[in-house]
Amino acid sequence: MSQVEQNKEAIQANRQKINKIDTVVMNNKASIYQSRSMIEENRLMILSNYAAAFMGNRQLANHNTDEIFENRKAILESFDAQSDVEANYIQASINKAALDFLAHRSALNSAVLDISEEMAEINTQLIAINKKIMDANQGIVEFNDANIEMNTSLLDGDLNPAQATPESNAELIAANSAAMEGLMANASNNAARIGDILEKSSENAAGLMENKAQINERRSSIMANRDRILANRERISG
Repeated sequence: MSQVEQNKEAIQANRQKINKIDTVVMNNKASIYQSRSMIEENRLMILSNYAAAFMGNRQLANHNTDEIFENRKAILESFDAQSDVEANYIQASINKAALDFLAHRSALNSAVLDISEEMAEINTQLIAINKKIMDANQGIVEFNDANIEMNTSLLDGDLNPAQATPESNAELIAANSAAMEGLMANASNNAARIGDILEKSSENAAGLMENKAQINERRSSIMANRDRILANRERISG
């Protein structure tokens, strides 16, 4: 069999392998878009839950705390002390209420600082992720530049098929065969990683829905507390 015939058979064999690789790579592309969609949906739900918990429930709960201690002070100040002992008790109790409130507020400050530190670290990671996205985009631009140059060379005749020989074709075919091995291995590895990401995204979505349900339940508890606070206030003013 001549070199030309061998090259022809090798090219056909490579074409079949390329079709298989194309199926895996393009299926990976679609699955990556699916996983990115799920990730973005989860991210938006995270932000929604964050706003509901931190800007909504937390503010309502803090407002309740303020009114609870206003009620406490009003209740204590409403007592008519009949002796210095009773007066001292009332003032000491007012001081204790202030200390309880400040201890609670200080502990909350610590908790919020812990959260803020973690969020600042997450923001640092997001900046690094954005840099990776930008680098990937630059890789696309550079790949496109290189292949535009190749198209230009083909048009200019620098890579004219008339210049090919059986030997140079055999080298090109061999290089293609070698490239396919690494490409298929990478595509298969990507497929496994995509599966892991999709599974993790599904778990995250379930966790976020659970969080949302808990946020709604907590809001109901906060509003129930508010009803009791208002009831106490009515008794104080009545």
